[in-house]
Amino acid sequence: MATQVFNKYNDELNRMIWANDAATRRTYGTLKSDKAQWVDKASKHLKFVVAPGTEAFDTLKNWSDSYNAFDLWVRLNALLAMSSNLETYIATVVSLALESDPGVLYSSSHSFDGASILKKGGRRNIYHDDVIESITKGVWNKRMSAYKQVFGVVPVGFDAHIGSLERVRTIRNKVGHAFGREINDSRNHEVKSIAAMTSLSRQTLRKYQNVIYHAVKSIDQHLLQKHIGEYQKIFFYHKMKETLTTVQPVSTKAALLKQQLGKYGDASGKLFCHGLVEYYEAL
Repeated sequence: MATQVFNKYNDELNRMIWANDAATRRTYGTLKSDKAQWVDKASKHLKFVVAPGTEAFDTLKNWSDSYNAFDLWVRLNALLAMSSNLETYIATVVSLALESDPGVLYSSSHSFDGASILKKGGRRNIYHDDVIESITKGVWNKRMSAYKQVFGVVPVGFDAHIGSLERVRTIRNKVGHAFGREINDSRNHEVKSIAAMTSLSRQTLRKYQNVIYHAVKSIDQHLLQKHIGEYQKIFFYHKMKETLTTVQPVSTKAALLKQQLGKYGDASGKLFCHGLVEYYEAL
């Protein structure tokens, strides 16, 4: 489910990026068809919601320069959103892995079932949040070292992109803390002019988006198969059980579980839900 949420945010962002890209191409295509010149008044070709003569742009070139700067600003903030989505995903999926397989914190994976702790009302390990922070904060080589320390290995598809992920982190910090500029330059009180924004082409943005997607895919395959399993569905049933009664048979509970999971797009069948309920009740 964590990956489904990541993909939904990623798809939403994709639609916004492509919508803006199409509008940009259409606008410049129309200007070309109209034989517009850079020295033309911008208001000759574009409509501004201001009184005539009070436009912010003297010429079409002035408008184009500002629009291109805005387009860059959109790409930079899109990368910030992608990076935030990645970190949110990692925090979520690592948390699930620690809850499902708490033995990893003692270098003893699968030594006991996290679902049993969940059912009996046990609390999270005191190092839970520290581990998540170590894997989602700071430079990427330290994050991956923390990941390996906890889970034993770093997935190849994750480790292979460390350079690109570090570049994404650097740009993200510039956008979040210095309006997309070099942080030290933007805080130089001796300079009165503003620094130029960090360059980020459409092609590079797509490259970083692809890197993030493959990082998520490799992490998901690793943690889901080795440490999470069906824990998320067990947790779902654990929360749902508060609305059930002890006299209801397993078949009824399983049918209700299947129905509730289906509302979130999960297609687990009757036999699976029946087995999951039996497993939980036997803990």
